Amino acid sequence: MLEKFHHTLPDGHQITLPRFENVPVGLIRRTRKLVGVDQAFTILEELLTEDDLTHLDLLDRNQFNELVTAWRDGSEIELGESTASSSS
Repeated sequence: MLEKFHHTLPDGHQITLPRFENVPVGLIRRTRKLVGVDQAFTILEELLTEDDLTHLDLLDRNQFNELVTAWRDGSEIELGESTASSSS
């Protein structure tokens, strides 16, 4: 079973995401040409439930940045980095 990233939002709602290294390659491929914020939201919209997105929409910019930073820091690689490049 793949390890997941868990984060509790300020309103107490918990979201669960795959770690960056477990985001499906097809999703990364489809978003590879998008700029940072567009890529982040497109990926989150694909991975989260509608309920999760409703709670995500309540975040202010700092809270959103904290979520993305925690997600990135809880993973072995960042989006845009391939597993091949992380092992060299």
